[in-house]
Formats: sequence, structure tokens, C-alpha cells
Amino acid sequence: MRLPPLHEQLKQRLEAGEWLPGQRMPSIRKLTAAADSSYHDVVSSYARLVSEGVLTAIPGRGYFVACNSLQPRAPEANPVDTPASMANDPLFKLLQGGQHYTKLGSGWLPPAWRDTELLAKAIRRTARLEQSSLAEYGDIQGYLPMRRQLCMHLQRLTRIEARPDQLLTTLGATQALDLVARLLIKPGDHVLVDEPGNGNLIRLIQLAGGQVLGVRRTQDGPDVEDMRAQLARHKVKAFFCNSNFHNPTGGNISPHIAFSILRLATEHDFFVVEDDVYGDFAPGMRQTLAELDNFERVIYIGSFSKCLSASLRVGYIACSAALIEPLTRLKLLTCVAVPAFCERFVNTILADGTYARHMKDLQQRLIRQQAQTQQLLRARGWQFDVTPQGGMFLWVNHPELADLQPFMHRLEQHKVMLIPGSAFAVSRDYQGHARINCTLFSDAVAMHFKV
Repeated sequence: MRLPPLHEQLKQRLEAGEWLPGQRMPSIRKLTAAADSSYHDVVSSYARLVSEGVLTAIPGRGYFVACNSLQPRAPEANPVDTPASMANDPLFKLLQGGQHYTKLGSGWLPPAWRDTELLAKAIRRTARLEQSSLAEYGDIQGYLPMRRQLCMHLQRLTRIEARPDQLLTTLGATQALDLVARLLIKPGDHVLVDEPGNGNLIRLIQLAGGQVLGVRRTQDGPDVEDMRAQLARHKVKAFFCNSNFHNPTGGNISPHIAFSILRLATEHDFFVVEDDVYGDFAPGMRQTLAELDNFERVIYIGSFSKCLSASLRVGYIACSAALIEPLTRLKLLTCVAVPAFCERFVNTILADGTYARHMKDLQQRLIRQQAQTQQLLRARGWQFDVTPQGGMFLWVNHPELADLQPFMHRLEQHKVMLIPGSAFAVSRDYQGHARINCTLFSDAVAMHFKV
């Protein structure tokens, strides 16, 4: 009986689930031997699957399963089942979009960018050594060995000097921001944030009753003169700030801006909540506000979810020991503890160097991909208010498109999804802007950015 062409054989095996989304396919050499096919047949079969959107080719790394769109799709939810306010929310729409979409506006790494085999080995090692953690609640403040590892991690990469009793683990950075907002903000308090900035953070502050004020973001960080103007008009309780690879512009904070912000915090008596969730994307040492402040006024937030897995909800807060106790009480009321196994897994990869090796590769890939994405977009007339040197984000606009909504609608017809600039706004008009995740930008996607 004659076998179907190799392309069809591979498709059938993908449909059967032999390779999962994000998994690396066999190398051309291995598949040539295993399938008893010619080199040309394997190369052309892979190329055809890439053109069909089934596989993704990453130079120097190989071919990866792009999505499971070959699997039978579940019927779409009845629109009546989704509240209209949620259905129209840009982030909700992006998260609920099917895997056949390229989610160019997302804030996470694609599966193919994660060394899943490296992490899988660490998971198996953790499971062997920490079997009891599979069935127990975690420590409320956080697994002590992991907090000790975090202290060394922060000292090595940021010069932040923290003790284990100054750390509290959380379910990702989102819960960390929520706990801090609940602790600091009372109804009617004025709160400063980066603008453009994290839309979820803006809603969390509003949920706590805070009145949100935007501080314009520049190439070097927050606009200090804009901040001074806001402080002249309002008594402010806190300033929430991304220090490194800011969401959505991708910029970093410079030392002189960091000093100026801390000086204003002292003069006007407000807290600085430093969200450094993307900081580990920086190769070598990075600038932080916490390093300069020694936790006098700065509350520092980090997370491993962005670098490892969106489903690995392990974040942390570093701050003065006096604030840890009330934050721990809030954590106990809202979630009790971070899953014990997740904390022990993070401890494993910090202790044995797996995380450092993973990040070293990821940092260099982000630098290359950021430069390539900027080049492709500039060639098509797109501009950036901030020019990042790494990280995943670009904040883009085009001089001929005052409103990007029609353009974004056209992109959706080609299965590419963005988040509109308005989702990152407090009071400014960003309808001509959008956030791009450069890890998902390719020559194929760039074709749709011609204006």
C-alpha cells in the first residue's frame, strides 16, 4: 500500500496530537532518517506546513508547532453567555481569541520561545525531591529557601539588598499589585501611574477607590516635569511605575530620572510601587528605584510568569519588613498561599542555574528580535515614541493613520490581533497608537503593515 506524501503524513500525526503547541519538531536530519525520505522532501514538507500556519520556523532553532488549529475546534461560545462589557474589553478579547490568531498585542512570550525541555527536566527533578508539596498548602509568606534564593538573585542582578523577611510571594505580579493597592489606597486617594501604562493596573487602582492620574512616559522614563505639575495640583498617595522594559513602550528608567522621582517622593510624602516584572529580560545589571531607596518608600514587585510560563503564577513583593505583615494578612484573606509546588520549582531553577541559562538565551534573542522588528516597521513608515534596546514591547504609530481602529480591524481579517492604544490610557488620546509584541512579529506579519 502506497503511503501518502510526507506532508500529509505529518499533518495526520499533528492532528493525532503527536506534537503539541510550542513543541519542537524533529530536525530535518532526524526526520529524513526516520521517515526514510529525501532531504528535499522533508524541507519542502516543513516549508508547506509553515506556509499553512501549522508550524513556525525559527532560524538556528528549528521548526515548532505554531498552534493546534488542526484539531477540531470547540464550538464558539454563545455571545449571549458573555457580558457585553467583557466582550468589548480588548484584553478579554485577546485572551479569548482562538489559537489560530497571531496575538500580536499580547504581553507574553510565545511557546516556541520557551525551552520547554529544560523546564520539564526541572519540573521532574522538583517532583522527585518535593513530593509532599503536591498535596500541601504552601507557606503563607512564601517557601523560605526560595525567598533566600530570591535575595541572592536580586543582589546579583539589581544590587537590591533584601532579607527573606522582606519578601512575600504572590500569585504573579497582578496579585502583588492588587495587594499593594488594597493596602495603600483609600477611596478618593490620588494615585500616579505611567501613561501609557498597564490597563489592568489602572482598573485595580480604581477598584480600590483611587483616582488615577497619568504621568507621561518618555525615552528615559517618567516625565519628571509632568509629575511635578500633577503634584502641584494634588496630594498623591503613591506612584506605580514600570522601571525596565515598560509596558507598553518598552523603555527603561535612567539613573537621573530615578533619583528625581525618589526626591519628589520624599518631598511630597508618597510611596513608589516599582513594577519590574520585565526586568529579568535585561542582560547584566539593571537600574531600579528600590536599589537607590533601600525600601524607605519603594515597594518592589517582580514575577517569573513573563519569563517562564503564563500559567506559572509566582510573583513576589520586596519591601520594608513593617509592610510585610499587613500584606501577608491580605494575602491570607484572598488566596492563602502560592501553590507549594510552584514555589519549590522556582527555587530549584534558581539554585541549580537553570533559570540563569534560560534567561541568558532569551535576553539575546529579544535584543535581536527587537532590532529586526523595528527595522521591518520603519521600512513601512511606522514610528516609535521610545526606541527599546531589548524586551518584547514596541509602542507604534503611523503618521498617516490618526486612528488605528480601521487598520486593526483589517488585521483581524488576516488573523492578527492587536490591543488599541486607548487600553493603555488614563486621559491622553492614544487612538493612533498600539502595542506590538516583537516576539510574534515576522516577515509574514510585516506584509500586513503596509499603509
